[in-house]
This record gives sequence, structure tokens and C-alpha cells, in this order.
Amino acid sequence: MTGTKMAIDSLESIQAGDTRQWIRIRAADRSNPVLLLIQQGPGLPMINETRRFERVLGLEQYFTVIYWDQRGCGRSLRGPGDPAGISLERMVADTVSLLGFLGDRFGGKTYLAGFSFGAALAAFAAAQRPDLVETLVATGMDIDGPAAATGAYEFALRTAEQRGHRRATRQLEAIGPPPHLTARQFGTRVRWATNFGGVTTGETYASLARELVSSLVRSPDYSARDIIRTVPGITATQAALLPDLATMDLTRSLPRIDVPVVMIQGRHDQVAPRESAQQYASSLQAPSKQLIWFETSAHTPHLEEPAKFRDVLLSIRDSQHART
Repeated sequence: MTGTKMAIDSLESIQAGDTRQWIRIRAADRSNPVLLLIQQGPGLPMINETRRFERVLGLEQYFTVIYWDQRGCGRSLRGPGDPAGISLERMVADTVSLLGFLGDRFGGKTYLAGFSFGAALAAFAAAQRPDLVETLVATGMDIDGPAAATGAYEFALRTAEQRGHRRATRQLEAIGPPPHLTARQFGTRVRWATNFGGVTTGETYASLARELVSSLVRSPDYSARDIIRTVPGITATQAALLPDLATMDLTRSLPRIDVPVVMIQGRHDQVAPRESAQQYASSLQAPSKQLIWFETSAHTPHLEEPAKFRDVLLSIRDSQHART
């Protein structure tokens, strides 16, 4: 689908909170409803994903898609940065600010799709300003921080021991069980959970890192300095947000969201526990809610089963269109 002529294709800076941040807006039809994508991470950029998302998902045919480099990420690191300014509260406020901007710019509500930590940000923003959100689509959402950390650590250590992987076992035992509140501890846990298939089936930490750098290099939206800033920016943002991640509990802090909620969960996800998703889907108060399982996916169903993910989004859009 790459190469389709776009009616809208613009790279813009916006004011969100106390920082300038960057978005790319793309649509094949100006009348498409607006879809804001919030990247997983924390700390990962999104604008660099434009080419891959168009090729794999082709969402621009059906939505006005907003790719956003959040505070502390990618192109949005161009301004003066302060790691102390990165917190869950400020990133939620940034999300609300962007939703307000999109509502003013395009009229109407925005479809909000978040991935992993980005799904949690999206959920908090939707709860604060349901008047700005059409539907929340939460993929592999971070729901229970302690359970997620423990589950990922135990999966990685168990798999390492079963496979006789001495290096992985040694490194995981060295950091010990969660909480993991330093970038080194967090990175070790994520590296081995990823290498053992718990994040994206068929990918390793190294292959995902190479793909990230390659996407930044290929993208026309990043200068060499942007790329150089992005990699350490990921680590700095993660370090700033680790305390929030370690204590996150949406069942307690976000029991109600006054917009329709669709949760998407990979059956083989080892970093966002399936049990937490089931419990939250059961207890959450919302006008409507649905938990959809992606049977062959881990933590990235939108990339592992892209056709099914696209069909879910189109079904949501068409259902809303039929109601109006």
C-alpha cells in the first residue's frame, strides 16, 4: 500500500504542555475520521513508523492518521530537554492537549489507539476528556505494573534455564526479581523477554533495535542529530518513567472510562499479562467494552496480525458511522 497519493501529508510542530512536539498527519481522503496512534515504549518514537505502518496496515485509506513523537522521544527531543520534566502525569496532559488540538483542527472526536505504555497513556487521557475521544483501542496495555514486571522476569529466567542459556540466566539472576528501577535492570529484563519471543514473535532485541535505527535513517523526517539524540533519549525517558511503571495499577486508579473501550491482547504476550487484561476487562466500567484475543501474537498484535488489527479498527469505524 506504500506510495498511495495522500490528500494530507504534513509534518508539524505543536505546543503540548511546556514543550514543542512533532506530529505527522496523513490521509488519503480529507474526510477520513481522525486516528491518533500512541507508541509503545516508553521512549520510542512514532513518526519513523510512517512507512512501515502504511505498508503493513494501510490505515491512511480509512483514517486521518496522526503519528506522534511524544515528550522525550525522537524529533520532539529537538527542544531543550529536561528528564525531570518527564512523568506519567505530564505525558497524559500532553495527550489531552494533542486531543484538544485535533478536535479544534478537524472537528469531532478522535479515535485513540495506544500500544503497551502508550495504551495506558491513552486510557488516562480518555478518562480525563471523554468528550474528545470517539473510541479507545488499547493494545497490549500496561495495566498492572508489578504483575507485568514479575511475569516478564519469571518468563525470561524460566526460559533461560530451560534452554540452558547461561549468559541470560547469569544476567537475570544478577538483577534479581522486580522491582527494576534502573535502566540497566529494566533493559536486561526486556532484552531477554524479547529474545525469548515474549514481545514480538520471531524477533530478538537486536533485530528490533536494528529495525528502529534503520527506520530512523530511512525516514525523511529525522536529521542525523535527531537520530543521535533518539537512542539515549529512549534510555533517559525509560529511566524517568520506571517508578510510574513499577506501581501502575489501572484497576485501582482507572476503574471507569466514559468512552467505548476495545482491548486487544496477544495470546503469547509475556510482558503485559493476559490475566491482568482479563481482570481489567471484567471490572472496567465503560459505555461498552470488548476484549479481543489475537491468537498468534505476543505483545505487538498490530504488527504480528496486521490484517486482523486493521479489520478491528474498520469495524469500530463502521459501527460508529452506522450509529450516526
